[in-house]
Amino acid sequence: MANDTANVSTGKGVAGGYIFRAPLTATIPTDNTTALGSEFVNLGFISEDGISEAIETDTENIVDMNGTTVYTATSSREETITLTLIEVKADALKVAYGDSNVTETNDKITVIHNGNDMGQHAYVFELLLKNNRKWRQVVPVGSVTEVGDLTISSGEVVGREVTITCAADAQGNTVYDYIDA
Repeated sequence: MANDTANVSTGKGVAGGYIFRAPLTATIPTDNTTALGSEFVNLGFISEDGISEAIETDTENIVDMNGTTVYTATSSREETITLTLIEVKADALKVAYGDSNVTETNDKITVIHNGNDMGQHAYVFELLLKNNRKWRQVVPVGSVTEVGDLTISSGEVVGREVTITCAADAQGNTVYDYIDA
């Protein structure tokens, strides 16, 4: 089979919403066409740096009595997604500070900073490849494990980088990708 430039692509978010978050009790999508349930909240724009996904594994070599590697075992695996939410709104702020630390009343948002556990949520990314090929990435169980610095400046957009660590679901999977072929 020959190489095909149709399979080379850039990626971008779907216009109108491309990052959503829901409680773990939400129905998790299993394709890239079914509409998301009402539990999924649009978190707004992501900075121009986009979404960065990383997989880190630790391995251990098993050697025989001659010192020859006979097997390499994976001792740990961690998958993370890093992005910067750039809308200053309650739903986006809850990702960085925790649901119980952000309230919105009478068009005023209050954010409390503390070390409370931010809990786990499901995340969905609605993406597009070249030629309008749909790509839905689903994190069934994710926790915000890192929150970056906040810079407030007239020359930079306000936003905090967050890292979502993807935990294994009941099937042992951390992320599902549903991509148009």
